[in-house]
Amino acid sequence: MEFGCTIERHDDRVVIVPEGDIDADSAGALRQVLRQAVETPGFTVLEVDLTRVSFLDSTGLGVFVAARKAAHSRGQTFRLTNPGAMVRMLLQVTNLEETLTGEPATNL
Repeated sequence: MEFGCTIERHDDRVVIVPEGDIDADSAGALRQVLRQAVETPGFTVLEVDLTRVSFLDSTGLGVFVAARKAAHSRGQTFRLTNPGAMVRMLLQVTNLEETLTGEPATNL
């Protein structure tokens, strides 16, 4: 599946909705979108809605960790929302579920 992103602005919140696989092939494009979003002034929350993500690998996970760090350094909240079962399992296995979603970790 080809990778793409939509970006929505809701008051003080920016929502990025990636679509397709997030892997080594698409990580660079996602990194650029997230970098631009973090550097855009005037919002406090950056959400990445994973509803349309069919696959996530460690490269994509690294992009999210870096984006969270960059957002927090600017006083912004970063969180992943709506991870599917496969993505949630990866977040659980890597112990990043609570860190990246802002929700309490669930059991495998």
